[in-house]
Amino acid sequence: MTSPKLAKTTRSGRTYQHPVTGAEYPSVTTVLGIVGKADALKHWAANEVAKYAVKNRDTWTRLDEAAAIDLLKREPLRFLDRAASRGTDVHALAEAFAKTGTMPQWADEISGYVDALRRFFDEHQPTPVLVEHTVFNSDIDYAGSFDLVCTMPVFGKELVVLDYKTSKAVYPDVAAQLAAYAHGTEYVDGDEMKQMPNIARGVVVRLAADGTYQLVECDIAAGWTYFKAVRSVFAIPTKPFLIGDVRPPLSTVSDSRQKLRERLIARLAWMRDNNRNALNQVVANWTVDLPTFKSGHDHSSIELARIERIIIDAEAAHGVPFHKAVTAGDEQPAEPPQPQEQPLPPMASDELTVQEKEVDVVRAKLNATDDKTRETIRKIAQQANRAKRNISLNGKPSLRRVLLADMLIDVVLEDSGNTDLLDTALRHLGLRTDHTLGYDVGSLDIDAIAKMSELHAAIKSGQLSVQYNTQNNTFTIGGQKADKK
Repeated sequence: MTSPKLAKTTRSGRTYQHPVTGAEYPSVTTVLGIVGKADALKHWAANEVAKYAVKNRDTWTRLDEAAAIDLLKREPLRFLDRAASRGTDVHALAEAFAKTGTMPQWADEISGYVDALRRFFDEHQPTPVLVEHTVFNSDIDYAGSFDLVCTMPVFGKELVVLDYKTSKAVYPDVAAQLAAYAHGTEYVDGDEMKQMPNIARGVVVRLAADGTYQLVECDIAAGWTYFKAVRSVFAIPTKPFLIGDVRPPLSTVSDSRQKLRERLIARLAWMRDNNRNALNQVVANWTVDLPTFKSGHDHSSIELARIERIIIDAEAAHGVPFHKAVTAGDEQPAEPPQPQEQPLPPMASDELTVQEKEVDVVRAKLNATDDKTRETIRKIAQQANRAKRNISLNGKPSLRRVLLADMLIDVVLEDSGNTDLLDTALRHLGLRTDHTLGYDVGSLDIDAIAKMSELHAAIKSGQLSVQYNTQNNTFTIGGQKADKK
């Protein structure tokens, strides 16, 4: 079906705007979409991946593991995109044929469906009454667009609402879809709203690629009962069902942070009384974005870890007993050689596009950050570009790049423009290599980005903590080792 003028697609599904009241109504298919089909979709998707893997083994076996996984798991989505495109083309031809009696030009790949459509019209002689109209029901708030309302000799003078399908079968829930169209209170006719006529029957015409068709009548009385029940469930907001995470008492959560805070204050006090040069170095390296202990600020684990690193550096430089002093005679270890970074293989997920308005939200979020955060992200992007992995939001960015940018902003901003938290999170998830930070960030696929976002959310909420190990100069998250780079 061609996209109706009053319809728009949102993150929660398709909606229709009433041309008179301006009210937003969920679409019929969006309402029905809340009914769980997880098991069926799971088995279908697994089957599609398996078929693609067998038929195209020469393609994916040449890729590295990450690229091969990304390519294979995208096959169900590519199949759905092709099916949606085919269905749109067939519906457009059916609409034109019902209105004019002639068939426009069509692509060779849908010739079988065109033959099936002609055969249906020849054998059942439907007389169109309404073709491709948007219908509203203001009593229980929904809208949708039907394919055809017509009469057919086999049903006498009764009006029939008809829906074209190009699927492999006719599924029971289509009865609810047709029933919703039949029970619309009004439909859009140009610039007017007109009362919906009395619809007696609902019929599905399933058009097949081999030129055959199947005509199935649906029980729209039972379908209407089903649809009203689903619409009632759809109306219930699910967000309030979750009150929030159950956390330990505040004293338990903050106990480890409070002990670390006390130790750091004690070490600063020792410097004040015994080594003013070390204290002066701490003051010089204390960044303006870090609240002082005197401010009474409740420092996060990340902030305390950064403070401890500043103190450790001063202790090492000035022979403070808390840290082994670095004497003038010590040889500094040579910097490890940087590996030659190879261009990263393409990711199938970069084919996923995203709406411009969603890109604008992330761009605005980046522009609202401080200069240090933006500069840090810019440097990471430059490193990624050298690996031929563009992660910027220029041009027409992919869904992966938008999600990656959103995650980067949150993590780098949380670390006040530093990259310690980003580096540590990557190591914690086993995603860090000996390459540059930007190279590894550019290597992240959608699943890895989601894991990074979940880890950051756990750190930010206090469920996991970031600590600095004074003995071996490492960061840790949740007690698991993550070497400082």
